[in-house]
Amino acid sequence: MPGPGPGFRMQRFLSAAAIACLGVLRPAPAGAQAADGHQPGATAKPSVPAPKKSSALLSDEAELTRVAGLYESGKYRECSTEIERLLDPTGHTLLRQPAIVESARVYWAACLLGVGESEAADAPLRAAIHENPQMKPPDSLVFPQPVIERFLKVRDSLINEIRAAEQARIRQAQADARLRQQSLERDRNRMLALEKLAEQETIVIRNRRWLAALPFGVGQFQNRETGLGATLLVSEVLLGAASLTAVIVQGKLATQADELIRAGGTVDDERLQQSQRAWGTVKTVSFWAFVAVAAGGIAHAQLEFVPEFREYQRRPLPPGLGPSPAQKPADVSALPYFDQRGGGLSVTGRF
Repeated sequence: MPGPGPGFRMQRFLSAAAIACLGVLRPAPAGAQAADGHQPGATAKPSVPAPKKSSALLSDEAELTRVAGLYESGKYRECSTEIERLLDPTGHTLLRQPAIVESARVYWAACLLGVGESEAADAPLRAAIHENPQMKPPDSLVFPQPVIERFLKVRDSLINEIRAAEQARIRQAQADARLRQQSLERDRNRMLALEKLAEQETIVIRNRRWLAALPFGVGQFQNRETGLGATLLVSEVLLGAASLTAVIVQGKLATQADELIRAGGTVDDERLQQSQRAWGTVKTVSFWAFVAVAAGGIAHAQLEFVPEFREYQRRPLPPGLGPSPAQKPADVSALPYFDQRGGGLSVTGRF
């Protein structure tokens, strides 16, 4: 960047000459006059201390305006020193606002270019571009062309790094989105499981030990062994019916024989005895078979006794706790782009 013009240097020279003349023409202080013998009786007036510089911190906008004034007045070295102090992370006057910090770094680079430190001017520009990869070139109405050209040169040297950083940010954003989606999916599955659990009502059915002591497969039916219970029921009913039928037939044969004798007829005693013995055998066998089957069923029911059963039935949830309608997850993608005017981030989404 070119230094101050000849008119500005002449103005500074005339101002310095005027100050020197005023210093020569200014009267000597009272102490010096007493030492030279002039006005020996006079006393020196106490000197008034110079006002101290205010230590109050300025706002970021005010600090930027102050350093911009230094730059515009051509005080590039002082401007560079002040901006370095303002951007020092260990200082007490550190600039906070990102936009102000970005502008201050551009002013810093312009001041370094003004004092001929071109290589040092790349550092603040590089830092500004790293903080804002979509940063636009400096305003040509404020900064001269060398500053803009330096900015473009630094940005071109960082273009690959900027693209890599943007890709890394996109990958990180996509990874974070996937993690959030997985977390939402886990929460959704958990809520569905809780809703399903809340919709189930448990009914406990307690069995009775005395029911297991009944025949005809009652204990098996109570233990939910329907097949075995039905087998025992049919078997015991058939055996009991056979034994009861044999008793009835024996009684009927005896009655018929007695009526025939009373009517003066004759009875075939041998045939009657054979019939009585046959039905007696049926009665005995069926009876004891019934007893054995019934006793076995009762013993089995006692050994396999199940104290209780749990049944589950569906119940409606309260109106405010019903399942929420499923929502389709959002699909968001972002891709960087670069052109002659800079770059940007293209974001597309489907909701």
